[in-house]
Amino acid sequence: MPPATNNLSILPLERGRETLWLGVAPSDGDPAKRLNELTETLAREGDRDPRSRLIAFEGEAAAGRLDGVFLNPTLYFIRQILATDGAATERIADAFASFLSAEFRRDGIAVLAWDKPEAALINRCLRRSGFVVDKEKAFVEKDVSGYRSPHEDPFAYRALSELGEDRFIELLTEAAAGDPFEDVSERDPRDEFRELVEYAGSAFDATWWRVAFTEESPVGVVLPQEFADREHEGTLFYVGVLPEFRGRGFGTILHASGLAYLADRGVTKYVGSTDTRNHPMMRVFDRNECVRTGTQLFYKALRKTEGDGP
Repeated sequence: MPPATNNLSILPLERGRETLWLGVAPSDGDPAKRLNELTETLAREGDRDPRSRLIAFEGEAAAGRLDGVFLNPTLYFIRQILATDGAATERIADAFASFLSAEFRRDGIAVLAWDKPEAALINRCLRRSGFVVDKEKAFVEKDVSGYRSPHEDPFAYRALSELGEDRFIELLTEAAAGDPFEDVSERDPRDEFRELVEYAGSAFDATWWRVAFTEESPVGVVLPQEFADREHEGTLFYVGVLPEFRGRGFGTILHASGLAYLADRGVTKYVGSTDTRNHPMMRVFDRNECVRTGTQLFYKALRKTEGDGP
């Protein structure tokens, strides 16, 4: 029997149900073209998790659909929820969220949502269905065209390409020590480093990632990075100060030096983020005049809802 919630049955989108999926929200476009595109998408995704896209049935009729994606094995993002009857959208959304609550509570999967008006329905149904916000991430932006650091910078910088991978990983690990938002205690630092390089993709350049020194003492690290898929847009993968140098305002200086480095290499827009509980980094954003643009909410299903198993 398919999972039933609120008199609705929830099933994954599988081959043979494409027409039902598309029928939830008829379009003015060519139906055959839409069907072909969806079929090709499902074929490309192959062994995707079947919970990525869901259909709600009321009896034999499709009543709604949920379009989601696994950003990684333990993080899920809901792109859209639609219902055949607009008046029933809240009930359909609650059915989907209750289904995901039971599934994700068991498997330890979190759900990502934006705290924006267009995501209000998703946030409401998640909260009603046993999900609670586990953490929040603030996003900021800054126009860095021609940017120059307004702070006196006493540091000399040496790049990853000069220091070598072993020494750089060692200093990166030291900078993250004691940082509650960069817990590396149970991770292999080399694996973490390789994941960063992989995420940088074709835009990775070993001359960009740098360590700040005062005389011969390493003070902190800053990892300027242009996005491979967004022209003239970049970020700082990490800004960290070694424990013995914290509390002196050096994080603000390193962050500003990273912004200037991006600007010197043609980046015009900086995008940054941090956990909202990371008050030192939030102050750095303020001091360097970054503009808050949004908040990501990370939900975990912690409460059983009606229909959940043991």
